Amino acid sequence: MVLWARIGGAILSLVLLLAPWAATGAETKAETAKVLTLKELTVMALKYSPQVKSSKSDVTFAKEQKKEAHGYRWPQFDAVALGGVVTNARRGEVRQVGKDKTLFYPDPAGSIHGVNVFGNLTFTLVQPLYTFGKIAYREEAAANNIVIKKSEVDLKKGEVMLYVSEAYYGLILANQGKGAVADARTYLKDTRQRIIRLRQINSPNVKESDEYRLAMYEGGVEKFAAQADEGSKVAYRALKALIGYGENQNFKVPEELPAPTASPGGLNYYIETALQMRPEFNQLKHGLAARQLLVDAAKADRYPSFFFAVLGQVAGAPGRDYNPDPYVNDFFNGVGALPAVGAQWHFDFGILKAKIGQAKAELDKLQHDEKTALMGIPVQVAKDYGKVQENYKGSIGTEKAYINARRWLITSFSNFDMGLGKMDDIFQAFERYGTFRGEYLQSLFDYNMAVAELDKSSGAYLKNLPVEGKPEKDVTPKTTIQRVNAPAK
Repeated sequence: MVLWARIGGAILSLVLLLAPWAATGAETKAETAKVLTLKELTVMALKYSPQVKSSKSDVTFAKEQKKEAHGYRWPQFDAVALGGVVTNARRGEVRQVGKDKTLFYPDPAGSIHGVNVFGNLTFTLVQPLYTFGKIAYREEAAANNIVIKKSEVDLKKGEVMLYVSEAYYGLILANQGKGAVADARTYLKDTRQRIIRLRQINSPNVKESDEYRLAMYEGGVEKFAAQADEGSKVAYRALKALIGYGENQNFKVPEELPAPTASPGGLNYYIETALQMRPEFNQLKHGLAARQLLVDAAKADRYPSFFFAVLGQVAGAPGRDYNPDPYVNDFFNGVGALPAVGAQWHFDFGILKAKIGQAKAELDKLQHDEKTALMGIPVQVAKDYGKVQENYKGSIGTEKAYINARRWLITSFSNFDMGLGKMDDIFQAFERYGTFRGEYLQSLFDYNMAVAELDKSSGAYLKNLPVEGKPEKDVTPKTTIQRVNAPAK
């Protein structure tokens, strides 16, 4: 029957889709468990999801990168400590040789007059003063990267929400499929009783072939019953895996799929929503800003960096005399520090130019990606919106057909009992009833999944994201699309 084929196909698709999510172990009873709605399950899944937590780690990493870029504004201290052995040395002395005075070195260089230890500590403290934007551009680019990573978190949340919707609606569909099995068994049981009774009295209203036809229907129902039962187990386990439930934790879902409702807005409404809220557009916007800033930073690398510095030394060697001569800098004896200002300028023949070209190429790529998104996303939204409308109208039509097919079936039984109908009428009504009930349930599932897909493709799901604790500090860069004109550190 078409009923079993349609719903069975939907359940089989769900099994294949959600098999990787299914937890192992026997299914536990959930008769007394709490009924959880789609919203409640979504909140739990977003809180538990390893994928969302992984993407949040990328946000933390991006924040630390911004802190690193900001750290270049502050002084940097470098120190080198050395220790070892050195030859002893005494200062030179003036001696009178006849009428002439000469400078005598008791321990001349090139000869060893005993050895002793020495220690030396040299240090530099450098504070950047002006770098033509080398630091500021890269810090601002890092701030834009934080926004990009946060948008990736929103993308992961959208994926998780869609997974939950698939499992949630699939579980309800499977449960309603089991309800359809129970109804079908009831009708088939009543039909068999009538056939047996009429065959016993040799009624001309039934034939031997009616028993075979009835057995055929019963076999189809049993096949679908197995599909619905296994599909229900897989969907239930998938939801438990998504929300982090263990084997002994149970819940239930509502008994019926949500009825379709008219869309709150037209196609243009959803396209405008997508252009405003899709995380991909936010990523592109801030990605373009970050790439432009990196181009500016690469250009700034061609200019010098001005700094303030303090240079110092602390050194001592017991075996060597201290030399107070201000023109001699003794590496082994001396204590002092010297403030200074300076400039550092790196220049090469092609490397910086190539880096600027690379940054520009990456900027061009993002600009083309933005144009591609502007073309493709509205088409995707239109496609998903069309599916919502198709399944909304289809569910209304199939509901009408399903209700009247059920009336037809009941009427066929009544007419047969009064001797006004034939067994063929019951079989025909049963087939149509099964077909339209299956199509109705399938259209409800397709409608609700189409709505979930439309929410994701339009970015509307972001309006329904649960609040997660205290709001984070706003790290959105002050300058995003505009070029940073004022040079900074």
